[in-house]
Amino acid sequence: MTHLRLHNTVLDLMISPLHGGGIISFEAFGEPVLKPAPDPISRPTDPAAFVLLPYCNRIAHGRVSFGNQSLQLTPPLAGEPHALHGEGWLSEWEVKAHDEQTVELSFGHRPTDGTWPWAFEATQHYGLSANRFVHRLEIQNTSDQPMPAGLGFHPYFPRQPGDGFRAQVGGKWNVSTDLLPTDHERGGSEIYWPGQQLPADVSLDHCFTHWGGKLVIERENLRVSLTASDELGLLHVYAPSGTDFFCAEPVSHMPDALNRPGEPNQMHVLLPGEAFKASVAYLIEKPA
Repeated sequence: MTHLRLHNTVLDLMISPLHGGGIISFEAFGEPVLKPAPDPISRPTDPAAFVLLPYCNRIAHGRVSFGNQSLQLTPPLAGEPHALHGEGWLSEWEVKAHDEQTVELSFGHRPTDGTWPWAFEATQHYGLSANRFVHRLEIQNTSDQPMPAGLGFHPYFPRQPGDGFRAQVGGKWNVSTDLLPTDHERGGSEIYWPGQQLPADVSLDHCFTHWGGKLVIERENLRVSLTASDELGLLHVYAPSGTDFFCAEPVSHMPDALNRPGEPNQMHVLLPGEAFKASVAYLIEKPA
């Protein structure tokens, strides 16, 4: 299937239904907002952005129990010991509607060995309006049992020295060497990104809590303001040191939440037929 293009006089967005319904490129005023995907795409991590569902980030070794269900999920990447990012990013999505400035995609999950053991339906909606792009996501439990559910968005941003990074947070989940959460610490933005920049010499792969729902990235030629819906109260930042990209992922729950049932930042539980929605909006401006 060919890529789908959305565009207006300011924004230009390319989407691949085949690759998780992910974003291939996103430009504004002729400048890249997201790090473009390589051509050809060979790995599920290649798109410029993709959605996270029915869970976000890692489940330890793909093993967990919920109710009377025992999960044994297959890690999606060679060398990755944990289940990662859910089913949506690994699957082809169906095009339901498409015009110059909007597209709607759908995906129906049916359980097989090693995958999420509950059936669900999901919808993505992309929409452009002037210098604003809104990405909406919905998941509905179509199984006959209660289902844990989480939603998130996983964009890759270009990274250059001196770029500004502003996001109000109140703490973070520390991680072990295998990148699973260990304990929660309280702290502020001035500690985690001093000088309103991501630290150049520290690698991050952490879930930040008490997020205010807004992220501002200041670059030489663009200001990117990302606003998340209230359902997305956490910001997972993946920023390896020495790379030309970082990820700032609005998510609804902490990593490995199902294996930490007594902790805050848990997944939603959807009864049969219930749905859960979330969205992010990008406002792109030229610096004054």
